Amino acid sequence: MVLMPAAPPYFPILRDRARARAFNSLFLFVTSRCNSLCRTCFYFDKLNSKDDLTTAQIQRISETAPPFRKLWLSGGEPFLREELAEIVAAFTRNNGVRNVNLPTNGLLPERIFRTMDRMLELCPDTAIDLNFSLDGLAKTHDSIRGVPNNFIRTLETMREAEARYRGVKRLRRNVLTVITSENREEIVPLAEYLRDHAAIDGQYFEVVRGAAPDPTLKALNRDSIARLHKGLMPFHRYYAKKLFNHLPALMRGVANMFYLGNLRFHFDLHEQCLHGPERWPMPCTAGETSIVIDHNGRFRSCEMRGIVGDLAEFGYDVRAALDSSAMRAEIEAIPKANCWCTHSCFIQDSSKFSAKVQLLYIPWAWIKQKVA
Repeated sequence: MVLMPAAPPYFPILRDRARARAFNSLFLFVTSRCNSLCRTCFYFDKLNSKDDLTTAQIQRISETAPPFRKLWLSGGEPFLREELAEIVAAFTRNNGVRNVNLPTNGLLPERIFRTMDRMLELCPDTAIDLNFSLDGLAKTHDSIRGVPNNFIRTLETMREAEARYRGVKRLRRNVLTVITSENREEIVPLAEYLRDHAAIDGQYFEVVRGAAPDPTLKALNRDSIARLHKGLMPFHRYYAKKLFNHLPALMRGVANMFYLGNLRFHFDLHEQCLHGPERWPMPCTAGETSIVIDHNGRFRSCEMRGIVGDLAEFGYDVRAALDSSAMRAEIEAIPKANCWCTHSCFIQDSSKFSAKVQLLYIPWAWIKQKVA
């Protein structure tokens, strides 16, 4: 009965969140080049290689990929790829990409702003999440990232970005923070500092994952992470209010429910799978609704799983790679491998195709975060 007044804005959201499985996301490592020495990086053994894909090869990838909504860029430092704006434009033009997720360490402001200006010009209908990496307060962040004065330099870039792109609604400026044993006690102080001193649209939190160069950073326990997550939900509520304040009341309520419920749902799975795999409430759809393409064209179903093949063997034809016997075998192997993880990108991508998660688990997670 309570939901009846919200029905008009609610039904379109339901249609979008209860959809059949289809290819939805491409994770593309646009370069192996990097100007950081992050002790959390699961890709550290591949950085600064000499076999990055050429622009023509990436163009071919775009021309052969099915239509999809979300382009997740990675590296290396993506802004070290000179043709980054043109690469993104190819995917928006050829594949109908609606959202681009673009991480950066924030150390190259001239390159960042030159590329972002061009990207906004070439992709007028695409929403972009520009995610600055900050993993602690100044001393801790610089230590984890291996670059002196990284914290100060990234904050300066963020402030310049705020002045430059204020009012550009389709460009969201966020901070992404990786939780480790070294910075865990600074996460809430960092969130407080950014809330009070940085005009950002959101801050998101991931537990360190993969084969990090410094394995001591993964010495975390479930209880401490659960307490930290509880302390972080007020910051998510703060940013949700900013994000949706312009919407009519009923639509704002629905948007808040799915946004905050989704974040709490992710936290639940981070805690559940911290020390080992525990089954998600939905199938992992890696390899079916998404593909990961490394800097050199080798492809995987997920960033946390092994190489399935090399796009060079398929003429850089993404459809052929997705339809290959190797990828079909990989998709069959995933549930048998019991590799449930804490990787939010794949939690997010898989949960979009589960009506049970979208219509039951996420609303329930929203209720839990309100009363906890």
